Amino acid sequence: MSDITPQKVLGHFAIRTIDDLSRLSAMLAKSGYFSDSKEAAQCGVKVLAGLELGFPTIASMCGIHIINGKPTLGAHLMAAAVKRSGKYNYRVTQHDNNGCVIAFYENGEMIGESSFTKQDTIAAGALDGKNAHTWKKFPRNMMFARAMSNGVRWYCPDIFTGTVVYTPDELDEATDSEGNLVQSVSVKAAVEEPFQQKIPQSTNSSHPHNERVRGVRTLLGIDGKAVLELLKTEMLVNSPAELDLNQVDELIESMAVQWAVKQGMQHNHAFNSFRKHIPAIIQEGYTEVDALKLWMEHVQQQAEQKLSMSVG
Repeated sequence: MSDITPQKVLGHFAIRTIDDLSRLSAMLAKSGYFSDSKEAAQCGVKVLAGLELGFPTIASMCGIHIINGKPTLGAHLMAAAVKRSGKYNYRVTQHDNNGCVIAFYENGEMIGESSFTKQDTIAAGALDGKNAHTWKKFPRNMMFARAMSNGVRWYCPDIFTGTVVYTPDELDEATDSEGNLVQSVSVKAAVEEPFQQKIPQSTNSSHPHNERVRGVRTLLGIDGKAVLELLKTEMLVNSPAELDLNQVDELIESMAVQWAVKQGMQHNHAFNSFRKHIPAIIQEGYTEVDALKLWMEHVQQQAEQKLSMSVG
């Protein structure tokens, strides 16, 4: 049996053998929470990359992406690695719409600066690529990410054991305002197509899809007959068990948006709010149901504020 030596052991949890990694990877894939890692092998590669780079499992699953065989990280993970190293540190000396300048330190002494300016943005063609929208809307975030990434490669490459890492944006992949990879339709298809399997035509009430939908609709206070009618008329199935994972996600999103509309929220606002908050809360470690509870509280608070303003 081959051993794996982890970079860091958190609490009592450690990956010590290939069997440990295999079981963990299977659990991560089965959870359905990581859209770019549908198979255990994909999850395993991410976890291995995280071990080599010094990150725990969930941080690796959420923040590490393998693009064209190269590991990419969000700038926040790079910054965290610098801070935790004990050897290196950094200080942001300029951060505005004209540019970002980061000073890097080794054992308390400044060893150099990394900057990325508005002029660099134009020269790099960032305003015309896949990420043009994000660069135009969140220039400060994106310039920080580039300055951090360059600085890590220039001044402290040993924090990743010599592995050259990039941000997804540097490899011309679309990212959100935090620098996390946003999968395009083509990327999702490339990931999912080789592993696409037909879902058994089962109406077994204990099926994971059935239990998941039942838990969410109960939380939202939606009648089971209404969900069944939706399944039959719009999805042409008799049970959530007949849906694939993406279709279940769409069903839950649709139910949540309908609930928010009943609370007085505009449909588009509800749709955008769900897509903005739910994945972010789940990435913090909450279950889907707990994430929905927090989001529902947020929607209700907004509804109450709107009502009080109208009365006032």
